[in-house]
Amino acid sequence: MRTQLEETLEQLRTQLADVESLDEEQREQLQEAVNEIQQSLDRSEVNSQSLAERLSEATAQFQESHPSLTNSVGRIADMLSQMGI
Repeated sequence: MRTQLEETLEQLRTQLADVESLDEEQREQLQEAVNEIQQSLDRSEVNSQSLAERLSEATAQFQESHPSLTNSVGRIADMLSQMGI
């Protein structure tokens, strides 16, 4: 599951780099959340509820205009939940 989560995080990073129409503040929020998840995985100290809330807030503003990003973020939140971390 961890490997799948890391692969999905990498996909989200790629999508963030490719999406030009994303507001800079939104992009920064998502990048910060992705970085925090990766750092937490590296330390094995993930607070999944806090991260899921931040990801949800970050995607709320662009759900309709960027469905692929929203789907990636949703998959990450689901994986964190399934991992029980």
